Amino acid sequence: MRSAVICGLILLGGCGTKLPPLPAVDLSGAQAGVRGVVEPAVAAAKARPDDAAVVARLGMALHAHGQYASAAAAYERAAGLDGSSAVYLYYWGTALAADGKYAEAVRPLRAALQIRDDVPVRLRLADSLYSAGQVNEARREYSAVIAKDETSAAAQYGLGRCLQGSEAITAFQRAITRFPRYGAARFALAGIYRQQGKRAEAEAALENYERDKLVAPPMDDPAMDAVYALDASANGLLRQSQALERQGNLAGAAELQERALAADAKLVQAWVNLISVYGRMGERGKAEAAYLRAVALEPKNAEAHYNFGVLCAESERYDEARAAFQKAVDNDPRHAEALDSLGAMVEMTGAWDRAAELYRRALAARQDLRLAHYHLGRILANQRKYREAIAEFEKAIQAPIDERTPGYMYALGATHARAGDREASVLALQRAQLEAQRWRQGGLADAIQKDLAKLTRR
Repeated sequence: MRSAVICGLILLGGCGTKLPPLPAVDLSGAQAGVRGVVEPAVAAAKARPDDAAVVARLGMALHAHGQYASAAAAYERAAGLDGSSAVYLYYWGTALAADGKYAEAVRPLRAALQIRDDVPVRLRLADSLYSAGQVNEARREYSAVIAKDETSAAAQYGLGRCLQGSEAITAFQRAITRFPRYGAARFALAGIYRQQGKRAEAEAALENYERDKLVAPPMDDPAMDAVYALDASANGLLRQSQALERQGNLAGAAELQERALAADAKLVQAWVNLISVYGRMGERGKAEAAYLRAVALEPKNAEAHYNFGVLCAESERYDEARAAFQKAVDNDPRHAEALDSLGAMVEMTGAWDRAAELYRRALAARQDLRLAHYHLGRILANQRKYREAIAEFEKAIQAPIDERTPGYMYALGATHARAGDREASVLALQRAQLEAQRWRQGGLADAIQKDLAKLTRR
């Protein structure tokens, strides 16, 4: 009975419908790494054309390298061979949508959902419905995702596109709250504000848009992760290396960056990334060489100058670091991290007011930059502006809690003590001590204990 139901779901006209042929594959001009992935998949599918898993694997290899129409044909055949697989239907619909065939994508995506209710599938369905002009249906699907996972920034953004006026604003704001660097959501929010004649709000929504316009929230989607993992193009290797870097696998990240550059030596972002990766690996000579290659290709790349500044600062080459951070700021006046780092270099010279100005510029560009709140708070405390300093430290200790938090809490407690508020100081220092112990910062925990002993001595 189940196989009969599923046979109807795959929407191929019934179980007796002739299966589509294997797709023709054109690899002319493909990079060697791409051919190394796709050619074996083609050969395997030709040898076993009735094996759904093998045919789907061909679809995945094609999908990973942007051959969406051919990938969709392979997935359609795989779904016809095994109609019980929600993932084959999902891949089919996703490939059709990637090829701009949104109305066609709706059918296999709906079929996949009937087999397995899955958030990524429902989001893809909602996106396809919206792009196909079926806005009311898309709205229902986005709302269903939110009912299942209210933290989904992508669903909030999608819902906002289906709404108007204040309702759209609320949805876009929720998306940005859940993922502050959501470029598309910020652009959409600015558009609504412009429609309402709210120019100031529109400009505020577009802060850092040029930096973040391609940034979107990550999706927990193992099925598509398996596809992306097959991408052996230079840009695909770059994306994979960035994921490894976020996981702390620096050696693996460096290897993939190097492979990307072997395929395309003019891939600027790979050189920029390697400045940081090599630096964190202690390979300073390689990091400097990567910096020189990056700026030779793109002299005004702010991120390259910033990464080099970090490298110099960690090597205590402060004059070079300051010059690099200044170049980063010159080329991107709203680069918050570069502004904050330049402020730290300036502060070392004793120019506190100039440093504070840079920290404030950093915070104007990015209000959630906790390190800038801490740096500014420290200057204010040294200027005996305790109330203002405490306000900055309180912002610095807001989520996320990480290994820097104990130090920020310690600064808050110390400033309360200097302001004469013993009770608030003790509470803040006790919290700081607990966090220091949790992060195994024994030296800091001991220092906090000494201060607590002084404060609690009768």
